[in-house]
Amino acid sequence: MSGHIFEMRGFRRLALAFSAGAASVLALAPFHLWPVLFITLPVLVLLIDGIVSQHSAPLSRKPLLKSAAGLGWAFGFGYFLFGLYWIGKAFLVEAGIYILLMPVAMTLMPAGLALFYALAIALAAIFWRPGASRIIVLALVFALGEWLRGHILTGFPWNLPGHVFAGEAGLSQLSSLAGPYTLTFFCILIFALPALVADERTAGRKGLAALRPVFISLVLLSAASLWGHLRLASAPPENVGNIRLRLVQPNIRQEDKWRPGNAAPIYRTMLRLSGLKTASRPEGLKQVTHLIWPESALPFFMARSAQALRGIDERLPDHVMLITGANRYEDQPTTADRRARRLIYNSTYVLDGKANIIRTYDKKHLVPFGEYLPFQPLLNAIGLHKFVQIRGQFETGRRPRLIKLPGTPPLAPLICYEVIFAEQVVEKGPRPAWLVNLTNDGWYGVSTGPYQHFVQARIRAIEQGLPMIRVANTGISGVIDAYGRVRKSLPLASAGIIDAALPAAIEKTLYARHGRLIFWLLITMSIALIPLLDRLKR
Repeated sequence: MSGHIFEMRGFRRLALAFSAGAASVLALAPFHLWPVLFITLPVLVLLIDGIVSQHSAPLSRKPLLKSAAGLGWAFGFGYFLFGLYWIGKAFLVEAGIYILLMPVAMTLMPAGLALFYALAIALAAIFWRPGASRIIVLALVFALGEWLRGHILTGFPWNLPGHVFAGEAGLSQLSSLAGPYTLTFFCILIFALPALVADERTAGRKGLAALRPVFISLVLLSAASLWGHLRLASAPPENVGNIRLRLVQPNIRQEDKWRPGNAAPIYRTMLRLSGLKTASRPEGLKQVTHLIWPESALPFFMARSAQALRGIDERLPDHVMLITGANRYEDQPTTADRRARRLIYNSTYVLDGKANIIRTYDKKHLVPFGEYLPFQPLLNAIGLHKFVQIRGQFETGRRPRLIKLPGTPPLAPLICYEVIFAEQVVEKGPRPAWLVNLTNDGWYGVSTGPYQHFVQARIRAIEQGLPMIRVANTGISGVIDAYGRVRKSLPLASAGIIDAALPAAIEKTLYARHGRLIFWLLITMSIALIPLLDRLKR
């Protein structure tokens, strides 16, 4: 089989690379079939072997790079096409306007993201040598390529290979030691190692002796999983004693949210769910200290509606704080050098029991094409508009993320996909004691997208050693402790509430203390190790 893959050429080689990339998506949420990478990544190694062998002549550098880039692009296109198909569902919210753009966007974005894999594999081909060093080369270029994907053009670090470790409880704890780019390096390294079985057989080894690379890979995974399970076993759940949370998941479909006439029913739904009496809270809100609503919970500017605030005041006991997502605006008057302008923000409000807005955080990392349009005049001219139904573009927030409240541990709000940027979750300065992720995944319906988003929230909790409280309009909402354990959750596409205590934070993790330094040390050590392995082989 390995020889057959090695000898593939042309379209058949690209088709297999595409299929391997597409199948690799099964390693991610919600499937978590991460052993599939033991097949797909060795296939990628063997395909690169074939290309390097085919273009081994001294004058073949340009054809080599072209073929390797094409192979990397095909693998990446399959990976992103199937991993991000759910983005197309956003075009169905207003199908009459956007349906014709749906096929273009669903292929154009994966095609663009696949360029990072094309670059990575082309770079790998330059330094590709027989032996174990090529596995390190592959892990190195993947890690660097994913780092670029997470930073260029505001970044989009979604479905990094390192996220597959979240699918197993013990392996998920690796996130406390290293961030997603470092774990991407180890993911590629561990799952690509079985490709060396072909080398062992070429060297004349048979039977179990030829399977040494597989055993090494399994030992590494087993040791990491055992360490993670021991870490979890030594950490019994602990709570912050005086905080009683209530999370509200209204499950309002995105196509219904902004429909004329729905504002009042949605508002009443939020109030009704907030005031429910349950077995654990028989007195309803009287036994709650913090009520939390999702991103853009109400389809109007809440702070500008005296009637809405009055209704909240009537429902909230004086001791209850409301943390909610909301759209807000500020009007800039005309000046000598500037016309009047309305500044719109995607925000988090904290209201006291009298419905006074006492704290505000404005989203800093906006969604391209969702909350703002790059090159807006040009794109508007061809009929492309952003999805969020607010006239004008959202502005980038400037307020600090940390929010301090009376009688409450300091918290850091993360609005929607701000949670996917590991290096931005906790800002410099005092450390928060909990993270609050308010989001609206209703754009993506019942698909893999909300599951992937929820997993990223879990990973951030493990990385920082901080509990994550996630409240989503249509789900998945949940209370996640500082070890990434889901204490309570509500399933996707369901309405309901979660009553829970606030999990306690733990000491700063290794990643929280040294973050990106670990990644760049790993990259430096790998670059130094590659020529050493080549020398040892010779």
